[in-house]
Amino acid sequence: MAAAVLASLVPASLHLQTPQSRHDDVVAIGRAVREAGRPGDGLLYLTGRHRVWTQPGPQDTRGLTDLALAQGPVSSNTLAGIELPAAEIRHRMTAFQRIVVVRDPVGAHSDTNPQEEAKSRMLARHFHECVTREVTGARVTVYARDDVPCAHR
Repeated sequence: MAAAVLASLVPASLHLQTPQSRHDDVVAIGRAVREAGRPGDGLLYLTGRHRVWTQPGPQDTRGLTDLALAQGPVSSNTLAGIELPAAEIRHRMTAFQRIVVVRDPVGAHSDTNPQEEAKSRMLARHFHECVTREVTGARVTVYARDDVPCAHR
């Protein structure tokens, strides 16, 4: 009897070890950020809690500036760090021609707070979407300032 129960669990156990079983694929998300970003680009997470998606591979965000991060996860003793006030995030966004944005897939609910509203408003008012890549559990979008073409280096 015990052998039959264990045998019935094997397919489920094997499925849990595949990428298809995951809500989000941090390896694919990190790769998408690395491929989308260029040295000197800004980086935003909508919402800030999604910063954990790229923590396993710091090389994926190397050369990008996290525009909202005030204090990192280690020093703040939190999973995603602590974000700057909304006004400072808006100010930092104005200094960048391109911003890589990491967010939930289409239709997913996002948190709302002053920081998230500032990020979204600035993107809508001063930037245009260049390219979006959908990966398991996330969207990675490159935005360019309205006065900068998407192909600008």
